[in-house]
Amino acid sequence: GTEDPIFPKDKDGNLLHRDVPLSDTWAAMCAEKKAGKVRSIGVSNFSKAEIEEMTKGGLEMPAVNQVEAHVFWNQSKLRKETE
Repeated sequence: GTEDPIFPKDKDGNLLHRDVPLSDTWAAMCAEKKAGKVRSIGVSNFSKAEIEEMTKGGLEMPAVNQVEAHVFWNQSKLRKETE
């Protein structure tokens, strides 16, 4: 949880957040894969636009985009975008 000391906090105990571009985070994950630390990397519930944004500059595509879908939320728009 957020009580874990690994999460950075300010002097009042509030969690610190950083605005890191998605493409920078994805580039770091791709570097971990290239270093052999992981075999594959993926995302969850990303739109087509988010995937395009994070892979700009020639970064590899995610191995999987795990999407929550069920009878009451079939994600038809996302399915059509990513077919």
